[in-house]
Amino acid sequence: MLGKRKIRKNVFGLVFGYNFNKEIDVVQYYNDAYDNFCCEDDETETVKNTFFGVCEKIEDIDDIISQNLQGWNISRLSKVTLSILRLSVYEMKYLELPAPISINEAVELAKQYAEDGAAAYINGVLNNIAKKGF
Repeated sequence: MLGKRKIRKNVFGLVFGYNFNKEIDVVQYYNDAYDNFCCEDDETETVKNTFFGVCEKIEDIDDIISQNLQGWNISRLSKVTLSILRLSVYEMKYLELPAPISINEAVELAKQYAEDGAAAYINGVLNNIAKKGF
């Protein structure tokens, strides 16, 4: 069993990669990209459902993010930062994961994959979203 953190990393990787492959059907992208990720059979469904959930709700998620960016436009965010924010907002709103857990996990992803300063920025945006609610 890979655990929730590894599942989240796999979903993040899929969401991030899809930013560069939007001309491909999301199902085709998933089928092509999933070979690069490793999951136990019982975790594959969680990764798949979460990824497709983010993609299905992306307009709503991006609207929530946009409303909480202070002095920024969503198009100016790096693809890594945007992918982390999208996943965390999806977790909080649609999976009802408690905000402190999702925010902490997002910050950890940012520390590992995002540019310097992104972890603090992501923390601020997500805390603002959590305070306002959905």
